Amino acid sequence: MKRINIIGLALSLFAATGFFAACSDDDMGPTIFDTHEYPLDRTVFTFPLDTFCKANFLEPYNLRYLYKLEDIGSDLQKNLIPATYEQSKKLAVLTKYLWYEVYQKHAGDTFLKLYSPRIILLTGSPSVNASSHTETLGTAEGGLKVYLYKVNYLDEHNIEGHEGLNYLFFHTMHHEFAHILDQTHSRPPSFDLLSNGKYDVQSWGEADDSLRAGQGFVSAYASSQAREDWVEVIASYVCSDTLQWQELLNNAKYEWEEVDISPEQADSVNRLRRFSAMPDTIGHVKNISSSSNKLIRKLIARNEATGFAALNADGSPNYLDKDGINGHDLILEKLKYVREWLKEYYNVSIDDLRREVQGRTYVRNADGTFPMQGGKLINHIVSPTKSDASVSVMDSLLQQVNRYESLIER
Repeated sequence: MKRINIIGLALSLFAATGFFAACSDDDMGPTIFDTHEYPLDRTVFTFPLDTFCKANFLEPYNLRYLYKLEDIGSDLQKNLIPATYEQSKKLAVLTKYLWYEVYQKHAGDTFLKLYSPRIILLTGSPSVNASSHTETLGTAEGGLKVYLYKVNYLDEHNIEGHEGLNYLFFHTMHHEFAHILDQTHSRPPSFDLLSNGKYDVQSWGEADDSLRAGQGFVSAYASSQAREDWVEVIASYVCSDTLQWQELLNNAKYEWEEVDISPEQADSVNRLRRFSAMPDTIGHVKNISSSSNKLIRKLIARNEATGFAALNADGSPNYLDKDGINGHDLILEKLKYVREWLKEYYNVSIDDLRREVQGRTYVRNADGTFPMQGGKLINHIVSPTKSDASVSVMDSLLQQVNRYESLIER
């Protein structure tokens, strides 16, 4: 707003002193910017990806997919490394497959043209926040830009965990896109009151996900502030498989506690868990640093003198509830808010989005069920395609880029 006022003042001054007199008869066009469309350079090795991005992102959605690290738009206060060409190519086809095609199918092209970000900017390295000992996986700026980090860590064989596709990229994409939607149609104010007084913007990074689940949050980051809570519910529900979501809800049924322990005690806990028939009485270790560990465990009645579990008459743990929060029900209530909001303002079913994402991420049977292998769902992205057992889904996606290689002028 200030910039507009300054320009307006400058124009008034120029007009008053006669500077516009000689220009009054100029033929002014509809825009002062160069609207000529320049062809892509066929002599550079990045021509295939540039062509793919132009055809699939820029032309239909006015989205610039920037994978060549630029000073403008990057955080110059951090040491960042560009994303490699091969990794950028993988993320481009997966972005189309697991994000844009999902919304295109269940929300339509018009939805994406209205609400899609205008820039996706990739960085190969992490964005480390030294003061809080956390990493920024992505940001959304003003509903226009989405930043994605750690692109060089992309491994299509690894979906789960903190180095998996979901956590590093697709959870982040749905999270940041939800911010854009929230900036367009604000979430219900009553949502912010559901966990009022429990948000901790300063030290959320020190909390364990299980402890926060017991307080009604889908992740530790969700407990930082209400707006992050809102988009984390969306991203977590869309990206979590059935097993992960159920595990979250099961953890949320209990109240958890954190106990400082020594490295020696941490080793003992890890050994005990291997043989314990009652892991709830032991807990699990969270390593903070080489000399700092926390024991994360469900809150149960314990003998004050020994610290051992004070079991019920039938030998089961006596679970305690001191904060009075039913995390399981609270998470489902937050999901209900999200489900109704998406339907009311965008006519989008979050359940349809989730089913589509699951079916593209994991192998699915003809009856809609998901087979398991080794206690986990099967990675569909690296599985063979139906038409050719020698070609994986990832290979077929990359072919959308590689087919332009024959057009390079050598």
